[in-house]
Amino acid sequence: MRAIGPERSLWLVARGLWFHRQLRRYVVQGLFLGAVLLALATTISNVHSNLVRQGMAYGWDFLWRNTGWRLSTSILSQDLGDPYWWTIAMGVLNTLVLGLLCIVLATILGCCIGLFRLSSNAAVRAFSTVYVDVLRNVPVIMQIYFWYEIFKHAPTERQALAFGGGFFLSSRGLYFPALRIDPGAGLLLAGLAVLVGATAYMAIKGRSIYPLLASLAASAVVLGWPGGAVQWQLPVLQGFSFRGGHRMPVEFLVLLVAITLYSASYIAEIVRGGLLSVEAGQIEAGRALGLRERTINWRIRFPLAMRSALPPLSNQYLITMKVTSLGAAIGFADLFSVTSSSINHAGQTIEMLVVMMGSYLLINYVLATVMQRLNQRIALKRNEPSPRSGPRQPLTAWLRWNRAKPGSVNP
Repeated sequence: MRAIGPERSLWLVARGLWFHRQLRRYVVQGLFLGAVLLALATTISNVHSNLVRQGMAYGWDFLWRNTGWRLSTSILSQDLGDPYWWTIAMGVLNTLVLGLLCIVLATILGCCIGLFRLSSNAAVRAFSTVYVDVLRNVPVIMQIYFWYEIFKHAPTERQALAFGGGFFLSSRGLYFPALRIDPGAGLLLAGLAVLVGATAYMAIKGRSIYPLLASLAASAVVLGWPGGAVQWQLPVLQGFSFRGGHRMPVEFLVLLVAITLYSASYIAEIVRGGLLSVEAGQIEAGRALGLRERTINWRIRFPLAMRSALPPLSNQYLITMKVTSLGAAIGFADLFSVTSSSINHAGQTIEMLVVMMGSYLLINYVLATVMQRLNQRIALKRNEPSPRSGPRQPLTAWLRWNRAKPGSVNP
């Protein structure tokens, strides 16, 4: 019997290990992960060497330095002496508020336009078709500039356009009523929030909306009571400007209108496709039961359509959130604009790019996760065997086993 050399033995061992399917899979994954980590470490090392060679500062200490500049739009208070981390947080908050408002308004408007496209009225159907075809095929940046020019040429504050309920539109933005909350009303607001949350949970479990309506009415009475801790403050024209209330800056208003109309055109097509995917038998069954068309739409057509429309709708929500970065074109202080200004003032390019990409990644990942969970909740459930009982035997296998039993009679 011929002896096997060490080289031959190593080759046979390596061959045997390679043809082991599970081990081979782990080896390939390990090699790929190692290559990615090596490339990342090489990139970081090269960036560090270039920064040191050029004498550029790096690190995260700049986040606690004063910015020295003020944002044009800020939901919360922001001043010249605030540090960079607070200014960046205000940019993130502006992006979140704008994106979520656009998503809510675009969903409502898109659902209406989607229904109009299936209407039996020719004029309504033609209007919705023109709306979708025009706004979907015009770049969103052009729509932003279009609305920006319109709102910038609005009347001055002394000739502001008045709407019902204390709303005034001028070239500086939209003035609307706001809540004036006393500093000692925090406990009252917390109690009302707990009351509304508890009744909402009871309404969901008990499938009755009356407790929620009662708690909302009680909260409205408490908040709107004259002389209370929480009062409505209406904007009033005094001299050349408005006093009281709150002002939505023109940049925020332009982006809210442009992005909402743009996203609603895509959502309308998603909703229309979902409605068309509903089987005609479901609608006919509702009509056979004597249900009204409105009841059929809300109880049958819309719930079934959402199961097929929710995945593309989630994708459109992510696009809407990312489109808010175009606000830098008209001077809106969103996350992209704030990080760009921070790079120019602080010079921390790499760090600010990491902050910006990480913030967008976190926002969109949370939004995608929420939509995925919602999609899982409304998806059709399948009757699968329990893992404890094991897979069910096919009928043919059971018959074969029964025939092989002692004392069984074969046909």
